[in-house]
Amino acid sequence: MELILRSMLQVVRRNEFGRPKRCKMHDLLREIGLSISEKEKFGVVYDGKVEIGECESHQARRLSIQTTKWDLQSYSSITRLRSLFVFVNGSVSFSNTLMSKFKLLRTLDLENAAIDVLPEELGTLFNLRYLNLRGTPMAELPKSIGELRNLELLDISETNIKELPSEVAKLQNLRHLNMWSKFIADIHNFELVRGMQVPFEISKLKKLQVMANIEAEGNIIKQLRSMTQVSRMGISNLKEADEQNMCSSIQNLKLLHHLCLMVNNEMEFLRVDALRTPPPQLQKLFLFGKLESVPHWFCSLQNLTYLWLHWSRLKDDPLPHIAALPNLRKVILVNSFVEENLHFCSGFAKLKILWLLVFPQLTGITIRKGVMPDIQELWIDSCLMLNAVPYGIESLTNLQSLLLTNCSASLIGRVNDVESKDRSKVLHIPNIKCFKRRGELP
Repeated sequence: MELILRSMLQVVRRNEFGRPKRCKMHDLLREIGLSISEKEKFGVVYDGKVEIGECESHQARRLSIQTTKWDLQSYSSITRLRSLFVFVNGSVSFSNTLMSKFKLLRTLDLENAAIDVLPEELGTLFNLRYLNLRGTPMAELPKSIGELRNLELLDISETNIKELPSEVAKLQNLRHLNMWSKFIADIHNFELVRGMQVPFEISKLKKLQVMANIEAEGNIIKQLRSMTQVSRMGISNLKEADEQNMCSSIQNLKLLHHLCLMVNNEMEFLRVDALRTPPPQLQKLFLFGKLESVPHWFCSLQNLTYLWLHWSRLKDDPLPHIAALPNLRKVILVNSFVEENLHFCSGFAKLKILWLLVFPQLTGITIRKGVMPDIQELWIDSCLMLNAVPYGIESLTNLQSLLLTNCSASLIGRVNDVESKDRSKVLHIPNIKCFKRRGELP
């Protein structure tokens, strides 16, 4: 934030809470920053414009590689490196000899690099704290990963890894474990993402704070109750029979603020009624799967800011159960309601973003005046029976963006036609986009 306040970074995009999500730096400031970084021996960027050996004169302990033309074998200062970042699209490989030279390395970031395998010598990096393998095509971790006793963060999300080796349970200092698999579908389909299988002994990691996402296999759900430091958790492949153990474990995780629960079978119910009261600090809740009814504890989610109901196919309107939640800012409903009408009758005082996707039976949306006073973004997608703009949309005076995708020609015509009676209802919205095809994420 300090860099933003000093105008060194420019905010490109903010999240629903107004916090910076993406920033950029002016080219001139970047050059100045790189120059100071090299002068102070803090870090150096290798982009292939000079021989990598010339970077050694800076004696920097942090190296960022941004070219496919690199050979660290010729970089004699490698033994002094503390951090290595690789930003390349081409193939990347680490020999046993090369890996063994990283004795002082604390940070290894290979995100999206085309690396298939890491050598067993990875286990010799005793000082490693941060290992980022996100987006690589890697299919398995070396067994020696269990030797990284000081590792605090391991990110293997969006890789081809399906199962964690049992050696991971030896990482007693691990705090963040990100491990969801690659996205296998788009947002409109039932199954979006899968978790990974984890060893039974993972419950021994008492310092773990982030664990997303794991597959519900064996007795792992029952073991989660002892992991009381977990604040973010995702569980996939849940079965109806897991309800009691799952809810009992969640009940015991008092620090939980981010929870994602998923079933992998479209016909199976996601059962959560055994949860007496939700974790008091819960801020983000994702429920993926068929719900028999709206959970009785929804009204207790006083700190909830983000709710995603995915393929819930509820027969009861969920809106009255969440309208009064005082901090709710973003709601995503994907095929979550099977009736014909949605009524926003009250509440949603702080809601800023609302997505309504895949409502095949929906014919009408009613918004009473005074409801959703702060909403800024509304996305309606794959609601082919909806032929008119939401009744009362003209009262949403702060609405900045209306996106209609894969909707009926009638609805899109009412919005685009300057002579349509509905056109005047949306004239106050600065950004209106309509597409007959299925939309992508905004």
